Amino acid sequence: MDQLTVIQLTREIGLKGGIEVVAYELHRAWLAKGVDARVMTGNVTEVELPPGVIYTLPRLHRWSPWPRLRRFATLLREPLFTLIATLRVWRKHRSAIVVSHGDALIGDVCVIHSVHLASLIEKQRAGHYGWLLNPIHLWVLARDWWMLGGGRYRRVVAISERVRRELKEHYRLPDERIVMIPNGINLARFTPHHAGSRVSIRRELKIPLAAPLLLFVANEYQRKGLAYVIKALARMKTQAYLLVVGNDSEVSYQRLAEQCGVSRRVVFAGRRSDLELIYPAADLFVLPTYYEAHPLVCLEAMASGLPMLATPVGGIEDYLRDGDNGLYIRRDPADIAAKADRVLNDPTLHARFRERGLATAQGYAWEQVAEQYLDLFNELKREREVVALRGTPIEIKS
Repeated sequence: MDQLTVIQLTREIGLKGGIEVVAYELHRAWLAKGVDARVMTGNVTEVELPPGVIYTLPRLHRWSPWPRLRRFATLLREPLFTLIATLRVWRKHRSAIVVSHGDALIGDVCVIHSVHLASLIEKQRAGHYGWLLNPIHLWVLARDWWMLGGGRYRRVVAISERVRRELKEHYRLPDERIVMIPNGINLARFTPHHAGSRVSIRRELKIPLAAPLLLFVANEYQRKGLAYVIKALARMKTQAYLLVVGNDSEVSYQRLAEQCGVSRRVVFAGRRSDLELIYPAADLFVLPTYYEAHPLVCLEAMASGLPMLATPVGGIEDYLRDGDNGLYIRRDPADIAAKADRVLNDPTLHARFRERGLATAQGYAWEQVAEQYLDLFNELKREREVVALRGTPIEIKS
């Protein structure tokens, strides 16, 4: 069998978080395994450029307009990249295995990191309608309908059981077209061996070295439940601090912390590129989100030796076992406060969650995840060879 050539399509690639991390880690893992791996992207966020990058519209992706125009810039970037990347793949790379992270209209494999329609339905149920003012949602819904409803891909990768169910419910995808492959974790980067950063990070952020510290990492504070964590902090018997890391507006949450009387114990650190050093500085990770697919931050926390409290939604349900390697919580300040107090004040329980969380994370190494993808790609390549020999298309019955 000839060497396998794989091309990923993603608007951005790097270690800043989200889909770009998945694409970056998969690319590195495939290169390490000797695969002819390439990435078609608009922007690489890392200084060290990985080999095999094919740029598409790089100037547009690096354009940073005034804040008022950023939504317009996003509306311009996303459809343009998708259309041009699709055209380039169709013209020049049809012999490769084409893997899209939702940024192409055709290909062999589409990785679904979340079902956008399901996410919007959950926002409505939670009483959040601000998304109606953002036209980019209409583009994403139309794109997903074309890709998924139209069956343009030979296989669709669901990164969690919840995503698999949502694909079947909203797009009637048959089981034969859906492959379950979770996101992974860089175990060399996220490790409890960074314990020395506990002192340096706390000193930098002016957090007392002996204070119990809760950690919240997210970019959508409303959906992820930051308000509930701040209110829980005010209810806790433990005089803990809360460290908030993410890229979202802080003003209303700073005001809430003042109203709750905990403003001096809530530290907003903004977006950080050194999360591998942030996790070991904390004592407990908290994420009362109402919708997830397969959040990377939870696995990162586990791999760093941080016990976790999270709502049982999305991919979190796939690896967080209540009472074994962490605790389920509700979006309720009293419930969060009680369980945070319990873990922080029970050294035996804290140690057990830490050790079992570390064991759980070991099963999600990127090398293992990359191998699952390669098994899928080789299957698709064999199907192509059969088609070439028979001269007839392969149909997968729904």
